[in-house]
Amino acid sequence: MSKTTAAKQSRTPSSPDMVVTAINDAILRQRYSIGQRLVESDLTRDLKVSRGTVREALKKLSAEGVVQLSPHRGAVIRALSRQDAEVLLLVLEVLCCLAARLAAINIDMNNHRKCFSAAMQSILAYRDSVEFSGFMEGRARFYQTMIDIGGNAELERIMPLMHIHLFRAQFHGLWSKKHLREVFKEYQEIVGAISEGR
Repeated sequence: MSKTTAAKQSRTPSSPDMVVTAINDAILRQRYSIGQRLVESDLTRDLKVSRGTVREALKKLSAEGVVQLSPHRGAVIRALSRQDAEVLLLVLEVLCCLAARLAAINIDMNNHRKCFSAAMQSILAYRDSVEFSGFMEGRARFYQTMIDIGGNAELERIMPLMHIHLFRAQFHGLWSKKHLREVFKEYQEIVGAISEGR
C-alpha cells in the first residue's frame, strides 16, 4: 500500500464529505445527469444524513463548480462550457503525465505492478462494450491506481477529480466505437511505458 493510500484510509471523512463523495460517485456512474436538480429531502433520505449536512455538502460542491445553487431551484448538476473543458484538459495533461512518470518510477515497489495490471483489466473488460458507466468507473480506478502507485499526496490533493467526473458525464455520449478503440490503444501504450519504467 502506498503512503498516499494509507494516509487516505487513516482520515475519517466528515458527514458533508461523505455526501460530496456520494454525489460525485453518482455523477461518475451516471445516476445523476447534467442539469439534474438535486432535491435536499431525497438526499437526506437516501444518504441518511441531516438537511444541514446536505446543505453543507452542496455548498462545497458549489464552491468546486460541480453544482450551481440558485434561490428557487436549489442545486443543479452544472454543465461545463467549452472553455471550462479546454482549461480542465490542459491541466489534466500535465497532471496525468506527472502521475504516469511517478508510477513508472515506483512500479517495481511492493505489489504495484499487480495492482496496476488489475486496474488495466478493469478498463479492458469494456473494450468491446458500449456500457459507458462501467467503463468510466474502470477508468477512474485506473487513474486512481496510477496516482496511488506514484505515492505523491500533493498530486492527489490537486487532481480535479470532481471536474473529471463532471466532464466524463457530460461528454461520454459523444464517443464513437472508433474513438473508444483509439482510447484503448492509448491506454495500452501508457501501461507499456509505465510497466517498463519509462
